[in-house]
Amino acid sequence: MTYIEFKADRKISLKKFLLDRNISNRAYKKIIKNSILVNDKKIEKNIKLNSDDNIKIIIEDEILNYEPINKELEILYEDQDIIAIDKDANLTVNSKGQESLANYISYYFWKNNIKSQVRFINRLDMNTSGIILIARNPYAQAYYQKLIENNDFDKEYLALVEGNLEIDKTIVLKINYDENKKKMKIADEGYEIKTYFKNIKLYDKFSLIYCKIFTGKTHQIRISLSNLNHPIIGDKLYGSKYKLDRFLLHSYKVSFIRFRDGEKITILSRPNFDNYLNSSLLRSDS
Repeated sequence: MTYIEFKADRKISLKKFLLDRNISNRAYKKIIKNSILVNDKKIEKNIKLNSDDNIKIIIEDEILNYEPINKELEILYEDQDIIAIDKDANLTVNSKGQESLANYISYYFWKNNIKSQVRFINRLDMNTSGIILIARNPYAQAYYQKLIENNDFDKEYLALVEGNLEIDKTIVLKINYDENKKKMKIADEGYEIKTYFKNIKLYDKFSLIYCKIFTGKTHQIRISLSNLNHPIIGDKLYGSKYKLDRFLLHSYKVSFIRFRDGEKITILSRPNFDNYLNSSLLRSDS
């Protein structure tokens, strides 16, 4: 059994203390029934805390929810609550019936005696590479997903697109899912997406673009760049003419305030776009 441990810094009610640390009302109701200790004593009701009181939230052991498959992972960051993985392209996150990142994480949990289900904090398309975060307990997952919902979790990408795109602006669109074409489409009514784009480097026929998303909608970077007539290289679904084994979009940076201590954390990952720029795959227009 493991714990999430805090120390009270002033006189305050237990409930307010937990809510101030981004424990939800729903989670609080569960915790107060049978999952919290104050100064190592079981507590089952809201009490007044004193300065320096020690609070422990009990994290119950769980059974793995995916079949473990032994595959080496590139771990970029890890603490008591989360793991950050550098995901390869051509790898699904957790699709049923396919070998997935969830299977690899499950094996890592088993090997390291982490008795938790696999809970993804963010997701990437199968052919997008880069940083994915996995929670090691349900309270961390709830905290980080709330950060994402409130736009307090910075997600930044790099994309290699077709043509010379000189840009430095935020683009807002509305999109909906096109059932017939199985992709997102620009629509008068739909989900609003907001993305900032800036060109970093121009090549002869391509552009390296920095992208920062302010909404977390499916395919929002892909459809926004396609709408500018500069699709991501290899993204056949949104108009790329290049036949690659992936599309060249990479989640290269995430920043957030850490769950337990409020420290600012930044995680970086470098894309392998150079491997494609220097290959024959992009030297032909076919």
